[in-house]
Parts: sequence; C-alpha cells; structure tokens
Amino acid sequence: MKTFAVIAEYNPFHNGHLYLINEAKKLTGASYGISLMSGNFLQRGTAAICDKYTRACMSVCSGMDLCLELPFVYATGSAYDFANGAVSILDKLKTIDYLCFGAETEDISALDKISDILCNEPDEYSNTLKNELKKGLSYPAARQNALIKYTGNYDIKAVISEPNNILAIEYLSALKCIKSNIKPVIIKRNTAGYNDTSLNGNISSATAIRKFLQTENKDISELCFSKNDMETVINKLKTDMPNKALKLLADMYQKEYPISENHLLAFIHNLLINNTDYEKFCDISKDLSNKIKGLDITMSYEEILEFLKTKDITASRINRGLIHAILSYTDADRKLFYDNGLSFYANILSFKKTSSELIRHIHEKSLIPIITKKSDFKKYFDEYKNINSTVAGRMWELDMKASKLYRAIVFEQLGYAIPNDYQYNLPIV
Repeated sequence: MKTFAVIAEYNPFHNGHLYLINEAKKLTGASYGISLMSGNFLQRGTAAICDKYTRACMSVCSGMDLCLELPFVYATGSAYDFANGAVSILDKLKTIDYLCFGAETEDISALDKISDILCNEPDEYSNTLKNELKKGLSYPAARQNALIKYTGNYDIKAVISEPNNILAIEYLSALKCIKSNIKPVIIKRNTAGYNDTSLNGNISSATAIRKFLQTENKDISELCFSKNDMETVINKLKTDMPNKALKLLADMYQKEYPISENHLLAFIHNLLINNTDYEKFCDISKDLSNKIKGLDITMSYEEILEFLKTKDITASRINRGLIHAILSYTDADRKLFYDNGLSFYANILSFKKTSSELIRHIHEKSLIPIITKKSDFKKYFDEYKNINSTVAGRMWELDMKASKLYRAIVFEQLGYAIPNDYQYNLPIV
C-alpha cells in the first residue's frame, strides 16, 4: 500500500487543487491520498470562507480518501510552524510514503539547496540573519537578504518571494530536520497565481473565488438572497471548481457562508476591552503589543490593519497575532508543544467509505492517536503512554476554542448555528 499526502487549506477547493491531486496520483502511483487541512482559521490569521467539515468533504468528494485537521496552532502559524507541525503529524502516522506540494519554480535543486541551509543553519548564515533583523526588517525580508548574502546568489530573491516556493522550502527543511522517510514530490504550478483576483474559467486562485463569493453578488450585510443568486454563483464557478465541491458550496451558500476576515472585528474590539498584556501571545512582539494598546475601539478592521502595519510587521503577522490573542495562544504554549514533540494526535474531518483499509492501517502503524469520536479524546491517550496527555489536551483545547469562535462568527453574521465538534456527524463520502 502506497500513500501520498497533501497539506492544504482548500479555501475553497478548486480545479488547481484537483490538478495537484491528479498529478500526485500519477507521479506516485499511490493507492491512497490523505489531505492534512487547516481548520476554521488559516495561515494568514483569518477565518476560512466556510467551515472545516465542508471544505474537508470537498477534498474527499474530489479524489482524496481521508482528510485530517491541521491543529489551530500550526494552521495559523508562520510558514515555519505551519510546515513543521504538519510534517511532524504526517511523519508520525508512519503510513505516508510521499508528500506532494506545488511550487512556482522549475529549479527544484534551488529549493533543495535553500532547505539545506535552513535545516542546518550554518553560523555564517545565522549571524547574517541576526544582523538583517537588527535593521528592523520583517523576518521574511531579513531571511531573503541573509540567504542572498550567504550564497552570493541574487537569483534566490525570485525563488523565495513566491508563496508556494516558500512553503515548499519549509516542507523540505522540515523533512530533512527530522530525517523523515517521506519522499517529497514537487509539482510545478503553471496557472493562476496565489493572489490573482480574477476568475479565468479554468484554474482560478482561491483568492479570486473568495472575492467573487464575498463581494460580486451582494454584500453579506444585505442577506436577502434568492434561488437565482445561487444559480448565478454555480454558473459562474462551474468551470473553476469540481462539480461535487461546487455542489457543497451551493448547498450552504448564504446559509453558513461566506465568512470574511473583517468578521473578526467584534472579537478584536472585545480583546481591546479585556486585555492589556498582548506580548505574551504568540506572534505578538513588544513593539506590536505597544501598537495594539494604541488602537481605538471605534476603528474598522481595515483601519486596525493600517494602524498596526510597519515595514517589519506584515499584515499576515498582525492577523496571526490578533487571532492568537483572541484565543489566548501564548508563546509559552508554543514552547510547550515544540518541547514535547510538536504533534500529539490526528483529527479526522472526512473520509471515504472505501478507505476503511487505509484508516485501519494508520491505526496499526501510527505513533499518535487518530481521533474519530471527539468526546472520547482523553481516552485515546490511555493507549499512547509516550504522549504527554496534558500537553495534547492544551492543543486540543485551542482547536475546540477555534471551532467555538468560528461558530460564533457564523451565527453573528448569518444567524446559522453550526453543530459543535462534539455533535457534528463526520462527512462520509
């Protein structure tokens, strides 16, 4: 039995994701495919357009056999945390043969060389990086300069400025650092860019699809949709998304979604009322903490981002810091997770009926429990004495808090009550 894995957000699932899955099957010859997908909040620190179970079901309807959840702390982490947390989970399953991911560059050797540097961190590179950070640059900009100076290769800038290349390098580095037996398989991206905002009728970016769903029909504050609106959406997106994934979107359109980043505003305002020490939260530096203290309770989401942005603090970093503060995810939590091995469980979100052999195989081989029944979470660790159940419980607590927050956002914006994680019937395709 050969199995490949894909780490993704599926926000939402589209033809580009389908292309990668089909290429992965073709290149690996694997019998099964597993998605490790971000939950309700994403790496940019924002809420997903629709809930995690719907997005997971999209991937299984479209060719994957099993979808697992990437825990909140990694799904909303930096590229480093995102990749290391995800790779750690996949490695501990002990059933993954290939990790397949996209990249913008055809020069795979360049990605490999950069990942060697990041994994081994030679002293000269580390010292150069520290000096660049002292100049007040953001971490991505400082790392870019350090890599260029260390290698003497100015072409690196073009490679590490692309979002999928950045993650590809982090995946390669994470695999090397833990000496994983999982083989990386890089699939060249040759269509819509990550941030393209226009639908192109074939493989459009998730950004373009979200923009269409959120703004091109009606403002979400004017929820008076009709059947015709849904038909318009389906007709507009039918060449950009697989049919079954689009059907799932259509079924829940303006009932459960679309959710957008500014729907966190009320919770940010609540944060301003109730907290003063922001520096303890993950991804919030002393400087950012001081700037947050200067926010006014009447600011809009856009005004908050504009007020907090500096040359060394990106919008994504701000969003991550804010969502971590809202859910009380601290630097101490992050250290606890890293000190105890990063990954402690794999939470199932959706699977195929025909994948029972795969799930049974994972149960037999995995070094971490596979969570099927959420209410029995604590019981799973009776069989895994090597895992600190208290640390695992803290990560799970943050996952459940993230789900509660998302449910609150959906209810506040749309008046729809998503079942909580303990009540949700896993989507079985």
